[in-house]
Amino acid sequence: MADEDQNSKQAEALIAALTPKIAEAIIPQLSEQVETQIKGVVAKNDELLDKLQNMKKDAEIAESAKNLQAITDAATRVMNGPQGNDTQQNFKPNEPIRLSRADARDVRKYQAAKAEAQKLGVELQIVSN
Repeated sequence: MADEDQNSKQAEALIAALTPKIAEAIIPQLSEQVETQIKGVVAKNDELLDKLQNMKKDAEIAESAKNLQAITDAATRVMNGPQGNDTQQNFKPNEPIRLSRADARDVRKYQAAKAEAQKLGVELQIVSN
């Protein structure tokens, strides 16, 4: 029993003496590895944030372009008037869009006129030929 107690005490003394030396040797290596990993995470985070910011800018630009196109289309319709387009015959701002019965039978013309009327917030009227 005495030998075991003495061996335990010596082992504890050895551990107590070696712990600071082991820590001094390992801590710089661990610190370097942690710093390397953190730099990688920070770089990836910056990259992802830049991508997200660019995506938001692209979406804002696309929305602005869509709005500009809608304004340009409306201005063109007002300036050109009814000529050459049966779906906008007799078009005036805030007036219903009129479509002839013959054109209303054409599914594409009817759908285009209906979409245009909904977009402008006006009524679609089917008129006799």
